[in-house]
Amino acid sequence: MKQKKSFMYIASFLALTIPTPGRFVLGFTLILELFILEVLGILVNSLVSKLKFNEIRTYFVMLFMISITLLYRQILVLTYTEIALNLGFLLYLPPVSVFLTHTLFTDFEEPLPVRLKSNLFSTLIFSLMILLFFLFRDIAGYGTFTFFGKNHRIFEKVILNPDKVGIFTFFASISGALVLTGLVIYLFMFIRNKARIISGRGE
Repeated sequence: MKQKKSFMYIASFLALTIPTPGRFVLGFTLILELFILEVLGILVNSLVSKLKFNEIRTYFVMLFMISITLLYRQILVLTYTEIALNLGFLLYLPPVSVFLTHTLFTDFEEPLPVRLKSNLFSTLIFSLMILLFFLFRDIAGYGTFTFFGKNHRIFEKVILNPDKVGIFTFFASISGALVLTGLVIYLFMFIRNKARIISGRGE
């Protein structure tokens, strides 16, 4: 079960990070969407259970998630058009990610407060990993920090002189994202195996 969960995290991490441009504001936008879908998805799932619509649970919840995604995208188009254009179809990745579908449709018999606490904690850890990934790519690859700005524009703060970024611009590319993701996954697997060995000795 733990191994399956690890692969779930890795697959979702790859899906959200590799095709997305290495700007922090873009990563934050996807994570914000993921959080909204997680919370609303759990609430709708709980409502479906109370109404005894178990036979159409999956279809109803997924249709709801897609509807929220369309609404989220439309709000972005109206407020931050540049972000919506940069992300494009990538905005449809969170609702169909393995991570979200797993957390929404696992242990849905548990009380709502328990599910919210457990799933939001997992989502928080997963989100922090992705945000750090995009923060590194933004600073190392472009020498900047980007976020939501005034007048519906992207705020960009130059942190490193573009002439001094040098070889680190590689991390702004898709190839650089793949290499960086490989390092993150290796570190994740290394820590997990070490923790397993230590726990095994304790037994």
